[in-house]
Amino acid sequence: MKAVLFAVAMTLAAVPTWADSSVPDPRSLALAQRYMKATGGTYELIAQQSYVAAGIMGDTPTSHARQQALLQAADLHRAELDALDGQLETVLAQLFTADELTVAVDFLESSQGRSITEKKHAYFTALFARDRPALAFTPEENAALAAFNGTPEAASMKVKSPTLLAQTVALATPVQSAIRKSAQRIYCRETHKCTDDSGYDQLSGPSIRE
Repeated sequence: MKAVLFAVAMTLAAVPTWADSSVPDPRSLALAQRYMKATGGTYELIAQQSYVAAGIMGDTPTSHARQQALLQAADLHRAELDALDGQLETVLAQLFTADELTVAVDFLESSQGRSITEKKHAYFTALFARDRPALAFTPEENAALAAFNGTPEAASMKVKSPTLLAQTVALATPVQSAIRKSAQRIYCRETHKCTDDSGYDQLSGPSIRE
């Protein structure tokens, strides 16, 4: 699911020069805006990355504090993330065809697509814990996801996803830097220390590159 759903659209990359100078088709841009809204945008990506970072550290008070600091920092920088979403909407509209975006949006805005997105958001914003239950979908949700992944449009979007990733990294770097700095201030304030339990400073925060 992640490879086609989030890596396909929320993970934006080095769009070719032709796309940088082109004006997005109005229909594609409108679909890209709906796509970003349905996926949760870059804010949702930060939540997923903070969960992954906490998981790497293990189920410890330090990992919990770090995860919370990153999520709080993302809240503080919501305006910048919203502005980044606007930039990425243009990238999506330039890189993907209207037909590709239509198929993706139809899935994401369906009852099953909305439920899958909501479950993912709840899962990744919860504190990391080794004994937490797995992210589970109903048979209907799995069937809808499989049907989407089996479309030619989803396959084409997946092929384009590496191109998408480099542009995301380039555009997101300033916001990520600001979020990491805010997360460090929050972490230090809440824990009264700026290193983890081993004494090694791991507060640089997750990166979209990870």
